[in-house]
Amino acid sequence: MSANINANVLKNFIVKTIGANKLTGTQAQKYDIDANKYAEANKDENAYLELDEILQDADLYEQFATLYVEEKDNKANEADADKEKQEAEKVKDKNESGV
Repeated sequence: MSANINANVLKNFIVKTIGANKLTGTQAQKYDIDANKYAEANKDENAYLELDEILQDADLYEQFATLYVEEKDNKANEADADKEKQEAEKVKDKNESGV
């Protein structure tokens, strides 16, 4: 499911998430990316992976796509919780005003 994320959307998400267009080994650990998968994707053996290297590697693409879906779901759940809280406050205000 998560591999169906558009590459441009995922690219923007990765830049926003890691704060750069390069992923270091330390950052990869922070996002629970397997060290072996990171090493496999790092074809030019730099100290970092560029966005294109991430997007070309199916495993890393899938991992970041999963992170994207999880973040999107979390934001939706937070929005739903806020809406429910606001509705509960409206009902409480109505009851207190005697309507």
